[in-house]
Amino acid sequence: MAHAMVQQWSLTNNMSIEVVSRGIRANAGDPTTAEALLVLAKAQIKWQGTSQQLSVTDLNWADYVWGMTHEHLDFAINLGAERGATVKQQTLPNYQLLAGASELLDPLNAGLAAYEKLFCSLQELLPNRLAAIQKPLEA
Repeated sequence: MAHAMVQQWSLTNNMSIEVVSRGIRANAGDPTTAEALLVLAKAQIKWQGTSQQLSVTDLNWADYVWGMTHEHLDFAINLGAERGATVKQQTLPNYQLLAGASELLDPLNAGLAAYEKLFCSLQELLPNRLAAIQKPLEA
Protein backbone atom coordinates (compact mmCIF):
# COMPACT_ATOMS: atom_id res chain seq x y z
CA MET A 1 0.00 0.00 0.00
CA ALA A 2 2.81 2.41 0.86
CA HIS A 3 4.52 1.65 -2.44
CA ALA A 4 1.38 2.61 -4.37
CA MET A 5 0.99 5.76 -2.30
CA VAL A 6 4.62 6.79 -2.91
CA GLN A 7 4.24 6.32 -6.65
CA GLN A 8 1.04 8.38 -6.64
CA TRP A 9 2.67 11.14 -4.56
CA SER A 10 5.70 11.15 -6.83
CA LEU A 11 3.55 11.57 -9.95
CA THR A 12 1.32 14.20 -8.37
CA ASN A 13 4.32 16.24 -7.23
CA ASN A 14 6.34 15.78 -10.44
CA MET A 15 9.13 14.04 -8.54
CA SER A 16 11.38 11.12 -9.36
CA ILE A 17 11.56 8.71 -6.45
CA GLU A 18 12.53 5.09 -6.87
CA VAL A 19 10.94 2.84 -4.29
CA VAL A 20 10.62 -0.84 -3.60
CA SER A 21 8.42 -2.38 -0.97
CA ARG A 22 9.48 -5.57 0.74
CA GLY A 23 8.34 -7.74 3.60
CA ILE A 24 10.14 -9.75 6.21
CA ARG A 25 7.72 -12.68 5.92
CA ALA A 26 6.46 -12.04 2.41
CA ASN A 27 5.60 -14.90 0.10
CA ALA A 28 7.14 -13.91 -3.20
CA GLY A 29 4.51 -13.25 -5.81
CA ASP A 30 1.49 -13.07 -3.49
CA PRO A 31 -0.94 -10.41 -4.74
CA THR A 32 -1.71 -7.27 -2.77
CA THR A 33 -4.44 -7.99 -0.23
CA ALA A 34 -8.03 -7.27 -1.15
CA GLU A 35 -8.29 -4.86 1.79
CA ALA A 36 -5.30 -2.82 0.62
CA LEU A 37 -6.66 -2.70 -2.92
CA LEU A 38 -10.04 -1.53 -1.64
CA VAL A 39 -8.51 1.26 0.44
CA LEU A 40 -6.31 2.36 -2.47
CA ALA A 41 -9.25 2.28 -4.89
CA LYS A 42 -11.27 4.52 -2.55
CA ALA A 43 -8.37 7.00 -2.82
CA GLN A 44 -8.36 6.60 -6.62
CA ILE A 45 -4.95 4.95 -6.59
CA LYS A 46 -4.64 2.12 -9.08
CA TRP A 47 -2.25 -0.61 -8.05
CA GLN A 48 -1.18 -4.06 -9.11
CA GLY A 49 1.65 -5.34 -7.00
CA THR A 50 2.96 -8.55 -5.56
CA SER A 51 4.83 -9.41 -2.39
CA GLN A 52 8.60 -9.74 -2.30
CA GLN A 53 10.94 -10.78 0.50
CA LEU A 54 13.58 -8.25 1.63
CA SER A 55 17.01 -9.21 0.29
CA VAL A 56 20.63 -8.12 0.57
CA THR A 57 20.34 -6.85 -3.00
CA ASP A 58 17.62 -4.48 -1.79
CA LEU A 59 19.84 -3.27 1.04
CA ASN A 60 22.72 -2.71 -1.38
CA TRP A 61 20.41 -0.62 -3.57
CA ALA A 62 18.60 1.39 -0.88
CA ASP A 63 19.55 4.75 0.54
CA TYR A 64 16.76 4.51 3.13
CA VAL A 65 15.00 1.58 4.76
CA TRP A 66 11.80 2.60 6.51
CA GLY A 67 10.17 -0.03 8.66
CA MET A 68 6.74 -0.05 10.21
CA THR A 69 7.95 -1.79 13.37
CA HIS A 70 11.16 -2.37 15.29
CA GLU A 71 10.91 -6.02 14.22
CA HIS A 72 11.00 -4.93 10.57
CA LEU A 73 14.04 -2.72 11.13
CA ASP A 74 15.85 -5.33 13.24
CA PHE A 75 15.31 -7.89 10.49
CA ALA A 76 16.73 -5.53 7.86
CA ILE A 77 19.71 -4.53 10.00
CA ASN A 78 20.48 -8.15 10.88
CA LEU A 79 20.15 -9.23 7.26
CA GLY A 80 22.67 -6.57 6.30
CA ALA A 81 25.00 -7.58 9.13
CA GLU A 82 24.80 -11.31 8.30
CA ARG A 83 25.73 -10.56 4.73
CA GLY A 84 28.22 -7.85 5.66
CA ALA A 85 30.66 -8.90 2.99
CA THR A 86 28.18 -7.87 0.28
CA VAL A 87 26.82 -4.73 1.95
CA LYS A 88 29.62 -2.19 1.97
CA GLN A 89 29.88 -0.22 5.22
CA GLN A 90 30.07 3.13 3.44
CA THR A 91 26.90 2.39 1.47
CA LEU A 92 24.68 1.06 4.24
CA PRO A 93 21.17 2.45 4.02
CA ASN A 94 19.73 4.73 6.66
CA TYR A 95 17.44 2.52 8.79
CA GLN A 96 14.49 4.29 10.44
CA LEU A 97 10.98 3.70 11.67
CA LEU A 98 8.64 5.31 9.18
CA ALA A 99 6.67 6.93 12.00
CA GLY A 100 9.72 8.30 13.83
CA ALA A 101 9.72 6.92 17.37
CA SER A 102 6.41 5.09 16.95
CA GLU A 103 5.52 1.80 15.35
CA LEU A 104 2.75 1.33 12.82
CA LEU A 105 0.42 -1.64 13.11
CA ASP A 106 0.95 -4.18 10.34
CA PRO A 107 -2.61 -4.60 9.04
CA LEU A 108 -2.14 -8.10 7.60
CA ASN A 109 -5.02 -10.31 8.80
CA ALA A 110 -6.36 -7.46 10.98
CA GLY A 111 -9.31 -6.47 8.77
CA LEU A 112 -10.32 -3.52 6.62
CA ALA A 113 -10.35 -1.01 9.49
CA ALA A 114 -6.65 -1.67 10.14
CA TYR A 115 -5.83 -0.98 6.49
CA GLU A 116 -7.86 2.23 6.57
CA LYS A 117 -6.08 3.36 9.73
CA LEU A 118 -2.68 2.61 8.20
CA PHE A 119 -3.63 4.46 5.02
CA CYS A 120 -4.53 7.56 7.05
CA SER A 121 -1.23 7.36 8.92
CA LEU A 122 0.73 6.94 5.70
CA GLN A 123 -1.05 9.94 4.15
CA GLU A 124 0.49 12.07 6.88
CA LEU A 125 3.89 10.37 7.17
CA LEU A 126 4.92 9.69 3.59
CA PRO A 127 4.79 13.25 2.21
CA ASN A 128 7.09 14.45 4.99
CA ARG A 129 9.56 11.62 4.44
CA LEU A 130 9.46 11.98 0.68
CA ALA A 131 9.81 15.76 0.68
CA ALA A 132 13.12 15.33 2.49
CA ILE A 133 14.57 13.07 -0.22
CA GLN A 134 12.78 14.26 -3.36
CA LYS A 135 14.42 14.90 -6.70
CA PRO A 136 12.60 16.90 -9.38
CA LEU A 137 11.95 15.14 -12.68
CA GLU A 138 14.33 16.24 -15.39
CA ALA A 139 12.67 18.24 -18.14
